[in-house]
Amino acid sequence: MSDLIKNASEQLRELIYNSLSVLVSKKEIPETPLPDFKVEIPADKSHGDFAANIAMVSAKTLRMPPRKIAELIKSELILEGSCFEKCEIAGAGFMNFFLSQKWFADVVKTSLNEGKDYGKTDYGKGK
Repeated sequence: MSDLIKNASEQLRELIYNSLSVLVSKKEIPETPLPDFKVEIPADKSHGDFAANIAMVSAKTLRMPPRKIAELIKSELILEGSCFEKCEIAGAGFMNFFLSQKWFADVVKTSLNEGKDYGKTDYGKGK
């Protein structure tokens, strides 16, 4: 499961970077190095399956309100074909992402295919 979560997190990061690239090419945001941002699983499930703070940490660099940045990023997000079905903006500019039903079906399929070995890991072995 951790690989599935890691893959979803990496895919989300890529989707956000792609959106930012489009915004730069359209000159809606300046071409400038942005601070690193977090993609994490929110403690409150009503905030989605994943959350990204890109708009919050980029506000100073882009000299724009975080919510405006989040709206711009969302406007260029291409979720079709990804493991995400929607993005919501909350509060000052928090971006919440929801996994698709297909992603959950893939998790079930993986667990059935791996059987009793599903979820096993060598993490920490030999330490």
